[in-house]
Amino acid sequence: MGKLKAIIFKSKKSIIVTAVLLLTLLVGGGTGYWWYQNAQVREVSVHTAWKGQLAKHVPITGDIEASSTSSLYPSPTAKIVEVFAEEGQAVKKGDVLARIDSTEYRTQLDKQTINLANAEGTLAYLSGSSAEMDKASSQNAVSQARIALENAQSNYNAAQGNLADINTLNANAISQANIALENAQSNYAAANSNLSERGTLYDNAVSQAQIALESAQSNAASLADKLHNVEIANENAVGQAELTLENAKAHYWIAKKNLDDLDNTLYEAECALDTAKATYESAKLNLDIVKALYEADPILYALDYQLAQQAVTSAETAVWNAEQALDSAKLGYQSGYDAAKLAVIDAETAVRSAEIALSNAENAADAEYAAAAKAVSDSEAAVRNAEIALSNAESAGSLEYTAAEKAVNDSEAAVRNAEINVSNARSGAAVKYEAAIKAISDGENAVRSAGIALSNLNTTATFSSATAEERISNQADQIALLKTDIAYLNKKIEECDLKANVDGIVTKMDVVANEYPEAGDAIIVDGATEYVISLAVSQFDSVNMRVGQKATVKVKGVTAEYEGVVSEIGQSAEKSATSADQDAKVTVKVTITDPDENIKVGYEADAEIITVERLDALRVNFEAVQIEAESGKAYVYVVDSGNRVEKRYIETGLETEYDIEVVEGLVEGERYVADPNKDIVSGVKVKDSDIAD
Repeated sequence: MGKLKAIIFKSKKSIIVTAVLLLTLLVGGGTGYWWYQNAQVREVSVHTAWKGQLAKHVPITGDIEASSTSSLYPSPTAKIVEVFAEEGQAVKKGDVLARIDSTEYRTQLDKQTINLANAEGTLAYLSGSSAEMDKASSQNAVSQARIALENAQSNYNAAQGNLADINTLNANAISQANIALENAQSNYAAANSNLSERGTLYDNAVSQAQIALESAQSNAASLADKLHNVEIANENAVGQAELTLENAKAHYWIAKKNLDDLDNTLYEAECALDTAKATYESAKLNLDIVKALYEADPILYALDYQLAQQAVTSAETAVWNAEQALDSAKLGYQSGYDAAKLAVIDAETAVRSAEIALSNAENAADAEYAAAAKAVSDSEAAVRNAEIALSNAESAGSLEYTAAEKAVNDSEAAVRNAEINVSNARSGAAVKYEAAIKAISDGENAVRSAGIALSNLNTTATFSSATAEERISNQADQIALLKTDIAYLNKKIEECDLKANVDGIVTKMDVVANEYPEAGDAIIVDGATEYVISLAVSQFDSVNMRVGQKATVKVKGVTAEYEGVVSEIGQSAEKSATSADQDAKVTVKVTITDPDENIKVGYEADAEIITVERLDALRVNFEAVQIEAESGKAYVYVVDSGNRVEKRYIETGLETEYDIEVVEGLVEGERYVADPNKDIVSGVKVKDSDIAD
């Protein structure tokens, strides 16, 4: 019975050890499988396909202008006596904005009016006077005509002298303006050259910084992969060492059980012998007692005596069997104990070796992982430093380029101002020259008129036989000349009132009361009904533009955004004479449909003209769409409900800077990989990097 119990105990212990080993293997295998599955998950950015407005814009910068304008350029020879408007004031068409001094014209008008009255009186007199009075009157008229001729000649000489002075002043002014223009053009050329150099330096600096960043990023990615491989190798090594340790422990417990089984077998044999001996002694004692009773009464105790003898015999047999079993156990114990003990010692040694190997593997893994992690950390720091260097290069280059670009714009504006000054100088010179020529012409006319008058009077005085009808006719001619002069003077007086030609706002008022204007001074009224942005558009963009296309307008310095519409497209393309950009440009005008008080003529504005628009387009981000090299087909990686990737061919439509329209192959709401790389293939499991673990 004891041997049977030992066998059952030994079997149970073997089953337990086997179960422990199987459980260890299952847990280790499950852990490895879980780790393998999670190691294959790729972290990507997952977006959802959605429908909405998709539009292609053409961004252009231009200046705000009024739809209509009125420009007046007063002559520098005419003094301004009154100013009736100021910049920013609203005026109506026909309103007087400023008044030129008309004193000289009015003085001449008064004289000519008096002369006309005298001439008409003379005509009336000639029509009903006597010959004697005619003679006296003729002599008086001749004397006055001589004086008028002398005055006219004096004025004519003065006008000629004034013309010479004006020619000299005009030549000097135009020469100075030309010199200023040449200087401005030289500065503009230098600024353009500096801008080109800054652009090259900026591009080189940014390119070098980008190369350094890409190298750092590549190194970081390589080290990250290496760290990942180290993690896998370390986990494998530690796992192997742990498995070896578990096997060694299992062998130890098996050897220990075998040794314990030997001890238990020997102990149980000894116990069985002791029990058999005790039973034998008890049977002998009982036999002695029964024997005594039997001898006293053989008939009554015959059966008991026989049973007692049988019990003694059985006990002797049991003792002999127990001794045999003990001898057998001792033999088995002596033959198996050394081997079992040696197996226990070997198993203990194997356990200690496995523990040391596990410790060494863990220490080596920790050291190797720490080194790889430090390399990754260092590479990440290098990437950050490269990113900072790139940002600094871009920022510094951008600031220098912006400054150089501003210098180009300022010099370009200086060139335009110098060109305006040259134009104004020439215009002013032309005005002054025309005024001087007019004065000479008027002087010549006055001399001729005075000469004619004197000749007529001399003829009248010399030839007294002339008929009254001839004298009346000559006088009528004089009256006609005077009326012509009076009409001319009235027109000049009327032109002294500088009037607005359109309804609008006074945007420029250069003239000042009681001062002479300078060459180029202007009075400008811009129409207040509409504002337009004049844009220079390249021929590549202009071919896609149509009148009526929508636009969004942003004015520099103004937070509000305005709506606009393409209202005019030029019929010819021109190259700029001053800009470094020599591409042919077409003038396109965009009318602002919702202007407010923040809009000012001359402001710089950015307009984005919508050339193509889809109101309900299914769209994905630009980087998500890949092109297959062999077929040239477009495709995206779709993410299913189990976060597995599927390669899906699509048909694309409108493309913008950031998004692409999907015409076929994808439906709204489907998820896709927004930033695929070479590791993304069909069947790969992914997780969204934008969702926290």
